[in-house]
Amino acid sequence: MDNYSDKEKEEIIKHYFGPSEEGENPRCSRCGEILQFESIYDSPDPHLKVAVSCPDCQAHFTWNQPGAGEPWKPLHLDYFLERYRIGQSIRCPFDDCYVTYTEFSDAVVEFRCPYCNHRARVALKKDG
Repeated sequence: MDNYSDKEKEEIIKHYFGPSEEGENPRCSRCGEILQFESIYDSPDPHLKVAVSCPDCQAHFTWNQPGAGEPWKPLHLDYFLERYRIGQSIRCPFDDCYVTYTEFSDAVVEFRCPYCNHRARVALKKDG
């Protein structure tokens, strides 16, 4: 049964990708049970999909990442690099979700928001 409102779905997904209390997955707004999340990998589709389900009341929905990967602005990348260098978490300036990053062997880092799909790669500058 897909009986969550659009607002509830958005809050659940933002809570999942954003700061959660005590590292716990969000709870079902219907029965209070901890929700289960499963990433769906569909090769031809470059967008992230997440299946959300409640093991107790069986409510569920599938969330699809919006749009193509929009580029970050240079100011955002400067902020991300600073946080990356000091080992601090990085938050998206658009939706407050955690920004993930991938390190590549050629001193390149890709920053991506799993919620809004902003992304960009940046070369790390060598110190000295």
